[in-house]
Amino acid sequence: MSDQYRGGHVLLYHGVFLDIPSGLESRIHNVSPENFRQQITWLRQNFDIVTLEEFSISGSRKGLAAITFDDAYSSVFSNALPWLIDQKIPATVFVNSSLVEGGLFWRDKVRYIIGNQLTDDFLSYSCKAPWISRVRRERFYKDTKNPYLNSKIVSDAIDTFFQDRGLVGIVEKHLENIIARREDFLSHPLITYGNHSHSHFVLSSLTKEQQLAEITCCQSWLVQSRLEVCNLFAAPFGGSADVNEITNEILLDQGSSGLVMSRKAVNSSVNSMRSGGINTIERYMAPATLSELKDMASTLDQR
Repeated sequence: MSDQYRGGHVLLYHGVFLDIPSGLESRIHNVSPENFRQQITWLRQNFDIVTLEEFSISGSRKGLAAITFDDAYSSVFSNALPWLIDQKIPATVFVNSSLVEGGLFWRDKVRYIIGNQLTDDFLSYSCKAPWISRVRRERFYKDTKNPYLNSKIVSDAIDTFFQDRGLVGIVEKHLENIIARREDFLSHPLITYGNHSHSHFVLSSLTKEQQLAEITCCQSWLVQSRLEVCNLFAAPFGGSADVNEITNEILLDQGSSGLVMSRKAVNSSVNSMRSGGINTIERYMAPATLSELKDMASTLDQR
């Protein structure tokens, strides 16, 4: 373990694709399998890699690191977890229950629209919807996940658009193997699975009833899955505006051990990171290469 780093580092990965699925190249966060292995090897040389739950309850996080994956992309189960198990390194995968049961990720649908030059058509099709004024063509990807725009309404509108354009079957075939299914999951003591909500909507954009359903549906799925479960909740998108007081209240009521964010930050060596009364863990998305990760880790650690 190196003495260079003062804080605790939690890395976030999404895709570990060798070849990114067509149409998603410019929008999906991906680290190639080779670069992933290089990064984790470096991480192990400089930190003690522990489980995320061990990390969350540690009084001193200096020198500790944890590895997380969001959204359960299929490449994680083929290109990352088997290698981690072989290396005896723990990790946590945060899942969306509706997706692993066969649903299509609404953000991948947004990527499909962009990648297939359908943005103008969708905006024109939705022109009478009162919420569409919040979505700008040049910021389509970001605006469709605006916390002030109910994610379920956007997702339903995309589904209706695909239906009316006769694209449902084409989109399903294009996206059906990107997210892993339950049968792909690896059951191993080193691998834990956590709640990332049912549908990966922006929680703060939803009503209290919708938020409760998103959180409890996924938690029920995890309990029934017979997998090793991590009792921390990872906020979809993970920004400060993506959760609110209602989210914190629900998590506390449900007995969650903490809230995992993605705000490009490391964790204090003193376990004092709290938000709305709940223990909060900070993460940052791993960049594409080892050299970039070294630079990012050093920069964030000095803040």
